[in-house]
Amino acid sequence: MTTDEDTDHEGLLERLLRHLLSGNDLDELCEEAALPVLMEHTGGPLYVREVVTYGDAGVMTLNRGVVIRLSDGSEFQLSIVTSRRPGSPVRVRPPSTSG
Repeated sequence: MTTDEDTDHEGLLERLLRHLLSGNDLDELCEEAALPVLMEHTGGPLYVREVVTYGDAGVMTLNRGVVIRLSDGSEFQLSIVTSRRPGSPVRVRPPSTSG
């Protein structure tokens, strides 16, 4: 592990949300969380069409976050707003690689 005073918490969380929401079908995520599955008017499950960062979507804000676009045309924004910074430098570990 190393200490990284420049670790961007917001950017890391933004990329993590993008990865999590882009990697699975929405119906699978709902079922895993024991939530109702959103359905299209055609009877099929809704799916996440696209997840983009605020920067890539051109959202005019100083916050970080993601825009979630669903298959039915609906669009949602998840904002990441810092309410408190850590009191000491953050320790980081590079991602593990499986091979």
